[in-house]
Amino acid sequence: MKQSIKHIWFDFSETIASPNKDLHNKLRYETYALAVGKPVTPDMEKEYEALFAKHMSNSAVFTALGFDAGYWSERISSIDPKMLLTLTDKDIPSVLDQLRKIVPISMWSNIHAAKILPALGIDPKWFTHFLSPDEVKNPKPALDGFKLVIERSNIPPEHILFIGDSLEKEIRPAKSLGIQTGLIWSDSSEADYCFHSFKEILEIVK
Repeated sequence: MKQSIKHIWFDFSETIASPNKDLHNKLRYETYALAVGKPVTPDMEKEYEALFAKHMSNSAVFTALGFDAGYWSERISSIDPKMLLTLTDKDIPSVLDQLRKIVPISMWSNIHAAKILPALGIDPKWFTHFLSPDEVKNPKPALDGFKLVIERSNIPPEHILFIGDSLEKEIRPAKSLGIQTGLIWSDSSEADYCFHSFKEILEIVK
């Protein structure tokens, strides 16, 4: 039996906004080339993608290389978010504004999402908490941040809903700690809820 939801946490990348693929990849490869002192070549790009497949996030790749947890976030912040990012659903600002009047909403991202949200028409003040990469030693899918989600919410994990787009990075680790999970943009029996639009989230809290 599902417990009542008393706090909702959101992932950012691919949940709230998707990057321009070409621009995003250019930044990924150039950042990696700079980090390892190699030129950008097709072989180097394959090397990076192999690391990404292993670590499951850009932040985790650079953390594994010895950079601090906020390194990738700083690189992302160097690009105008209006050029780099597009909302995954046009209704997101409206839905978030409605949600936060019903239940507290917060965000945990491997980048500094609070700095980017205004460019997407989302007011950072709507969120109770932001969990940033500077506060989490090991990026998703490590459990460090999910434990902080529980701590910041100050309620039992079964009353928290974490919404993200990835089974590997978000749904499975959150569920392992007893947090309710919402998978967005796809279906899986592993998640407690599956959403195909942001408006559907409102239906479970009204």
